[in-house]
Amino acid sequence: MGRKISFMHLWYLDHISWNIDYQDYYKCDPHDFDGTDAQKRMVMGGEAAMWGEMVDATNVIQRIFPRTSAVAEKLWSSAKFTKADPATVWPRLQEMQCRMVRRGFPAQPGYGPGFCEVEYEPNLPDFDN
Repeated sequence: MGRKISFMHLWYLDHISWNIDYQDYYKCDPHDFDGTDAQKRMVMGGEAAMWGEMVDATNVIQRIFPRTSAVAEKLWSSAKFTKADPATVWPRLQEMQCRMVRRGFPAQPGYGPGFCEVEYEPNLPDFDN
């Protein structure tokens, strides 16, 4: 007997560090725990969670992306693909960040300053008028 579960404790996005944290999220594996094969088969997947103690509408998008992109690739791709060095995921995350910026989302660079063909343009109020 048992219940199917989805892990969330691996990916709390509000635990932000100065480090390149997308790599830590990419290293997490919801099947990596002390349990039997039968117990591990009960794991359906995972979930990224963003709590509100340190975020509001002004910074939530930047905190979520590109971190959730790393989590999504980890959960939706085969283990053979995601067991690679986490540093190899960066080009795909950079591409996703630039895609989001082109679509108007203020996605945060995940590996320090980078380059996108389109720069995010915030819609700031015009205080001169």
